[in-house]
Amino acid sequence: MNLWQDLQDACWQNYLETKDYKGAFSIDGLKGAGMTGMMINKNIRGGVCLDIGCGIMPKPFYMKVASSVKFIGIDPFEGDKQREFEFVNAKSENLPFRDSVFDGVLFGTSLDHVIDVKKSISEAYRVLKVGGHLFVWTAIKKNDKKYQVWLNKKKPAKYDSFHLQAFTDDSIRELLFDFIFIEKKRVSPKVNNESIYHYKKCVEE
Repeated sequence: MNLWQDLQDACWQNYLETKDYKGAFSIDGLKGAGMTGMMINKNIRGGVCLDIGCGIMPKPFYMKVASSVKFIGIDPFEGDKQREFEFVNAKSENLPFRDSVFDGVLFGTSLDHVIDVKKSISEAYRVLKVGGHLFVWTAIKKNDKKYQVWLNKKKPAKYDSFHLQAFTDDSIRELLFDFIFIEKKRVSPKVNNESIYHYKKCVEE
């Protein structure tokens, strides 16, 4: 954990020094950020969205786009409290919220950073209202040799400290199939091999 914290601190200092919004914590330049914001704004207008792994940005671009939505962010990295939205220092595997309280839950380029993916999705499912919306914006890998390296837990060294997971389109859908969600839409930005998945929580049988 100390190494992880040191890396977060180093990236944050670099971000503060460059001031160019292109550092490790900035996603404002990514096409997916705007598309994610539009999707959230359209589906939970006037509602509350939990942003899991919100990062250190004062206000991520997707929040600016989804201007009719209230965001509450969680992240294990507290930073220097520059955020312009409600924030809780917490981890995705143990959300400090009651059941069925959020209209939406977002993993915005953060699901590949969590330690336990199934536990994180389970917690997201728990805090979503019935009929609530789950948004997963993530990089997608093809079923190629690089992905097989991830499956065998032989991750490239440059990813070891930040990216604990990797996904294909099939693996994302298989993961969410374990929960009672209906897939509403999938959008693929034409850059960075990313996809945005939109699911809706159903009534339990």
